[in-house]
Amino acid sequence: AELAVDLEPFRTLANASMGMTSHIVFEAWDAERPATLSPVVIDRIIRGAIGFDGLLMTDDIDMKALSGTAGEKAAGALAAGCDLVLDCWARMDEMVEIAGLVPPISDAARDRLNRAMASVGAGEGDCAELIARRDALLALVD
Repeated sequence: AELAVDLEPFRTLANASMGMTSHIVFEAWDAERPATLSPVVIDRIIRGAIGFDGLLMTDDIDMKALSGTAGEKAAGALAAGCDLVLDCWARMDEMVEIAGLVPPISDAARDRLNRAMASVGAGEGDCAELIARRDALLALVD
């Protein structure tokens, strides 16, 4: 009941094009996992109760709030329902691990990414160019 009041600002912003998870554990919803890694919080609360259908990215997974390797945290966040993972320190060995452990972007996440980019004035072509640049950089370490 107490958390219902806390959801109101998020419901007000439910039509935002982008949002970010937090690494907070909400014991009433999922006592075992922080929101970033919780399918319960992401599906039932963020997508369900709040009604958010925008691009959902993680907070920085390298801020030492989550346990596991960079790749494990990234894969866990995507499996829980996040669309994108932010690893803001961008250590090459961790980026390579993440790239090796995460699946390709889902169709639903790609759609939300395209809608979010369009909302800030970036077209789909911009994403394709960035993906190509990312892939070229990753090829350097293979």
